[in-house]
Amino acid sequence: MKIKRKCFKGYVTYYGTDKVVEVGKYKEKKEELRGVWFSTVGNIDIPKMESVESYKEYLDGVIKKCKEFHLNTVVFQVRPTSDALYESTMNPWSSVMTGVQGKDPGFDVFGYFVNKAKENGITTHAWINPYRVSGVKLDDLRITKDEYLETLAPNNFARLRKDLVILSRDSKMILDPASTEVMEFVSDSVLEIAKKYDIKAVHIDDYFYPYDPIRDPDEYKKYKDSGYKTLSDFRRGNVDKMIEMIHNKLATLDKKVEFGISPFGILRTNSKYNTKGIESDKFWEYGSDNHESCLSCYSELYADVYKWMENKWIDYVTPQNYFDFDNTKVDKDGNEYWLVRYADLAKWWSWACQKTGCKLYMGQAMYRYGGGCNWQDENEIPNQLRFNETLPNVSGTMFFTYSSFTKMDNEMLIKGREALKKLWTKDVKEI
Repeated sequence: MKIKRKCFKGYVTYYGTDKVVEVGKYKEKKEELRGVWFSTVGNIDIPKMESVESYKEYLDGVIKKCKEFHLNTVVFQVRPTSDALYESTMNPWSSVMTGVQGKDPGFDVFGYFVNKAKENGITTHAWINPYRVSGVKLDDLRITKDEYLETLAPNNFARLRKDLVILSRDSKMILDPASTEVMEFVSDSVLEIAKKYDIKAVHIDDYFYPYDPIRDPDEYKKYKDSGYKTLSDFRRGNVDKMIEMIHNKLATLDKKVEFGISPFGILRTNSKYNTKGIESDKFWEYGSDNHESCLSCYSELYADVYKWMENKWIDYVTPQNYFDFDNTKVDKDGNEYWLVRYADLAKWWSWACQKTGCKLYMGQAMYRYGGGCNWQDENEIPNQLRFNETLPNVSGTMFFTYSSFTKMDNEMLIKGREALKKLWTKDVKEI
């Protein structure tokens, strides 16, 4: 079956070619991961607490909604901003629950969810953000870094070690990725979660070095003292060390807890698209087919995910393939130009996982229904799932984000959910 373009004439083709993308009839599997990210940062998918009883009822409702759509996995964000939605000896209770960081919500929120999910045949992955201290901009608050950190819970690592907190250009705060103490603290936090809870995996998404550049006045000296050839290599090396450390600590457990990464969808761009001859490590002879202007996970977030896959430091990868089949723009002269398309990225990650033996789940953007062009087609997500079936090694999918399954103010999203129900008609075993 060919996929029609919503904004332009004809059918969807692969990037830079006239080759038409085709999908077949969907065949429901007996085993596959059907997951959803449950985002707690900024209360995206979880409300502020009114009472313990109402909070438990809400979490029960999340599980019920997952069962309605035959989802079998929830990727629960447990450490959004150097805090915890679980009982921790290392991180303070998160403010997303009570509005006050460090305030006991009255029960172990994550522990309750894990147990209830298991009772209903749903597995849980514990999703952490390794470095983020806060999403607010100090410039907007008009206070200094130290003044803000003093507002955090007394046992918050960032408050205790203000010297290990650095700023981004947008005056947001992160833990210093170059610090061995930060690496140890983050990996020990992961180990605490993995030891305590009956989870399938620990999960990190795309936030390593931040999307907006850091402004650490001491970074150049750290880099020069490190022995790395370039600053980019130094930054990637720092993230590598943390990923390997987490892998090694999880390996000490007497049970298997997987380690998964959900990177930005483009790792590196194929060198053949470097039409301007730019010297940049974003280009790679084995990179994906997409426009040369696209952001690269490797060169701008400093995450060498392919290396982690090759070295078996991670068990699965879930690329954030948050693009539609016909991601096309029009320039000022009325000419079409393509950025990055779903099918091309899906094929690239399938290739990368075949080369490395890493398990592959596809990250898909349910939340983008109602946006431009093919996001105005209720069958966009079903067609993406059909395309996944043309690839030999896609073991499932994760949708961003849970609220996309509950919102009622987006007509196309509602239609897209109903189209999904026609494909997923029964519970299946997760992989």
